[in-house]
Amino acid sequence: MPNKHFNPDGLDYRLFTPGPVQVPDWVLEEMGKPNDTHRSLAYREMHAAIRENMQKILHTQNDILLFANSGTGILEACVRNLLADDETGLFFSCGAFGDRWIQIAELNGKKFEAVKVEWGKGITPELVQEKLAEKKYPVVFITFNETSTGVLNPLDKIGPIVRDSGAILCVDCVSGMGGTLLKVDEWGIDIALASVQKCFGIPPGLAFCSISERALEKAKTVKNRGFYLDFLKIHKKGLQNEHPITPCIPQIRSLKKVSEKIVEITPEKFAEEHFERTELIRNWAKENGFEIFSEEGYHSQTVVTIKNNLNIDVAKFVDELFERGYKIVNGYGSMKGQNFRMAPMGWITLDETKKMLEAASEALKVAK
Repeated sequence: MPNKHFNPDGLDYRLFTPGPVQVPDWVLEEMGKPNDTHRSLAYREMHAAIRENMQKILHTQNDILLFANSGTGILEACVRNLLADDETGLFFSCGAFGDRWIQIAELNGKKFEAVKVEWGKGITPELVQEKLAEKKYPVVFITFNETSTGVLNPLDKIGPIVRDSGAILCVDCVSGMGGTLLKVDEWGIDIALASVQKCFGIPPGLAFCSISERALEKAKTVKNRGFYLDFLKIHKKGLQNEHPITPCIPQIRSLKKVSEKIVEITPEKFAEEHFERTELIRNWAKENGFEIFSEEGYHSQTVVTIKNNLNIDVAKFVDELFERGYKIVNGYGSMKGQNFRMAPMGWITLDETKKMLEAASEALKVAK
């Protein structure tokens, strides 16, 4: 796995950031192969393979749609395609990206109700049950793994509750998919969306989702779905293993390779390896006197958000670790300086994580 990245100083370093993440050589080599057009047999074979592999990874019979944009594009697609102007969507948020989904609804002129919990806390099944008992909602929106706080919501318990209410369930799985096991059909998820620059270890520019027949039928009843993010247009072309527009073919080529590798490893093993690495980081944090920002029972398997209860100079710590060849990030937005995040996503190994933490221990001495 190469250390060199797109930096002006030529400094070698490894990314332990919440995305984009470290890209291994074999992915870059796959992206560098010659491309055919997006109307060729070669492309259709890649597209078909991804649909099949992602169904295995997500444990679903639902179709897979590819999008030539980041995950945020599918957040907007869910709002535009599934929420009619006279309907009210229910949004649960436990951090910055849950809040982003709410903002998307607002900017698209949609009606919504927002249920927010304190950052660092998880969305409990009891809270979901309580809210859905108050009235009937057509669509529920929730984040699986909140990148800003390191919180993992218990979708295995929440999904069936939403399904029993009759609502369509849209889930932002951007920083969780792959690194955390997902059982789309068993949990009753209608839309499970993600992008490739997190646990899949591919440069950004491509996103995808699983989509249920229920969601497709609902989209047929919603006006003004737009052009670029129209579920029905993308699904129709996808059945031919093509895309309505010119997609980012190098990323699609690499996603085919990555998805094949995850299927070979098994989705269970790939997720288990992510958990081993994040658990190693959490143990390091506790051994050095830090507290974990996410509450017990809701820890992410891909992103560790560490509370700055020791009042170190977080910016200096991040810089010192970077000088030692490892990049992590400060707290998100208003939490800058209050915590910091380490994310061993994708194809980072356990041994590389151990070396990063050894360097972090040295950097910590300077930042205290």
